[in-house]
Amino acid sequence: MKVFRTVTVQELIETLQEEDPESMVAFASDFGDHCHTQQVHSIKGVVEEIGLYQTAYSESGWAEKKTLPGEEEEPAAEGTPKVLVSR
Repeated sequence: MKVFRTVTVQELIETLQEEDPESMVAFASDFGDHCHTQQVHSIKGVVEEIGLYQTAYSESGWAEKKTLPGEEEEPAAEGTPKVLVSR
């Protein structure tokens, strides 16, 4: 299984610790064009834990595992990462 790599909560806290507490925070991602323009996304501050699954349809190789209404949630596969997502 491919390994999902990202910062930990502790690393993020340490990175932001010296910043002005009134500064706005956003994240950037590749727009997908041939120039690799960086688009900037706002963060609403709602944090939740989600499961991931590998997919070839995503540039990152990962997508959020969702359960459709009326479906039973399947148990996560062994080694499937769970991450905190801020929306």
